[in-house]
Amino acid sequence: MSPDPRFAKLRAEPSTDAPRDPARLARVERTRVEMLAQGEAIAATLAQAAPALGALAARVAARPVTEVVIAGCGDSWQAGRIAAAAFRARLGVPACGVQALDWALYEAAHAGPGTLVFGISSSGTTPAVLEALDRAHARGALAVGVTNSAGSPLHQRFDAALLVQATRRGWPTQATTATIALLVAAAEAIRPDASLRTALAALPEQADRLGAIAAAPMQEAGAAFARAGFLAFSGAGPFHATAEIGAAKIRELGPVHAVAWPLEELHHYRAQKHGDPLVLIAPDVASRSRALDAAIVGAGVGGRTLALLGSADAEIASLVERHLILPAAHPLLMPLLATIPLHHLAHAYAVARAEAGLGYPGA
Repeated sequence: MSPDPRFAKLRAEPSTDAPRDPARLARVERTRVEMLAQGEAIAATLAQAAPALGALAARVAARPVTEVVIAGCGDSWQAGRIAAAAFRARLGVPACGVQALDWALYEAAHAGPGTLVFGISSSGTTPAVLEALDRAHARGALAVGVTNSAGSPLHQRFDAALLVQATRRGWPTQATTATIALLVAAAEAIRPDASLRTALAALPEQADRLGAIAAAPMQEAGAAFARAGFLAFSGAGPFHATAEIGAAKIRELGPVHAVAWPLEELHHYRAQKHGDPLVLIAPDVASRSRALDAAIVGAGVGGRTLALLGSADAEIASLVERHLILPAAHPLLMPLLATIPLHHLAHAYAVARAEAGLGYPGA
C-alpha cells in the first residue's frame, strides 16, 4: 500500500530511527550543545523579560484571577505542569498545565474573564496552542503567549507575550528549562516573594553546576542502559512532569520507546519487569516513602533502577543499581533542575546506542 499523501506533511521530522542516521545524530549533537548552555539561556530569559513581567503583573492586578491555565504540547505541556505549582503557591488559585489540544476541544468553553491562560510554543505557530488561546480569549480570558520566536503569531496575537531567550536546534532542553523559569518568574512578579526571587537569581549558576555534577554519572548510566530497547521513568506530582520530559528525550534521541508512570501507578500494575531500566525521580520528602516501595519492588523483580534523590538515602541507595543526589534547591524549582540530569542521560544513551549500531528494531 502506498503512503497516504498527507503522511509527509504530518511527519515532517527529517531524521529516522536507523542506527546511525546522520540527520538524527546531527540533532543529537545540537541537543548536547544546547543542554550545556542552560544557565546562560535561563539568565538571558529572566533578564530580558523583566519589563514584560512587570507589565503582565500590572494587567493581572487590574482584574480578578480565579484560575490559571498553561497550555502546551510535548515538553511545553510538561513545562506548564511544573510551573503551575508556582501559580498555586503565589496566587492561591487553582492552576494547571494542560495538553493544548485536549483543553481547546474539551475545556476552553469553561474559561472566562477570571481565567489567566498561557500558551507555550517554541515556534510560536503550534496550531493546538493557538487554538487554545483563541478559544479562551474569545470567552474573555487574559491570554498570554510564551515563545522563543519573536514576531510569531503567538508572540503578536494575544493580550500579552513573554519571550524565551533560548534556542531549539536540537531536541528541547534549554527551551524547556528557560520557559519553566520564566513562568515561575511570572508567578513571582504577580505576587512577589523574596525567597523565590532570590532562588530564581541563583538558578542559572545552579543549573550549570548540576549539569557538571550529573555529566559523568549520567554518561555511565546511558552507556549501561544502551542495549535496553525500553526505558521507564516515574515521579510523583510535578516530578511526574519531569519524568515525562525524561521519557520524551529518550524517544527523541534514543530512538526507542520510553514511558513515564506516576509514582503510585507503579504499584497498581506489574510495571517494572526483570532487566527493565527505571529512572525513579524522588528528590522531595513527600514522595520518599512510595519511592522506597518502588525501589524495593524494583530490586525484587530484578529491575535496573536509577534514582534521583534530594539527599543521601542509604536505604534507597542500597536497593537501586545507581543513584544521583541533586543539590538542594527551592521546592518550586527542583522539578526544573531534575530535568537536567535526564537531558545528559538521554544524550549519553543515544551516543552509546549509535556507537553500538543500535537504532529502533526494524528501522
